[in-house]
Amino acid sequence: MNVNDKIKQVLKDKNLTPSYFADEIGVQRSSISHILSGRNRPSFDIIQKIIRRFPELGYDWILEEDQPLTNVNPRPVAIPAIPRKPSPQPEIVDEKPPYIAPPQSSVAKNKEEKTIERILVFYTDGTFREYSPS
Repeated sequence: MNVNDKIKQVLKDKNLTPSYFADEIGVQRSSISHILSGRNRPSFDIIQKIIRRFPELGYDWILEEDQPLTNVNPRPVAIPAIPRKPSPQPEIVDEKPPYIAPPQSSVAKNKEEKTIERILVFYTDGTFREYSPS
């Protein structure tokens, strides 16, 4: 009996669906589907997750080719779920250039001397509009 067959046997003996089993051990459902169909063999990481969730199986039984399944408790054992690593969050980059104050052509000695002479607005089509206080 190979590892894939042993996983099938566990599902049968514990009366678990492949989806529930995948959720219980913390792997994608498609991974279990591929294992059960014979397309893939389980990775050591998946085997570790199975043993963490169902320690009564033991590494010896699941990794040995010819050991029969014995003394398997049909009820799930209450073991905390394996914590998943959070997916990395994308770094937020501020795409605005830093504000740079425009150069001043003349420096007023105090605030009362400053008055607006004119305002120019430039448009992306190359035109502009000038505003003057009246």
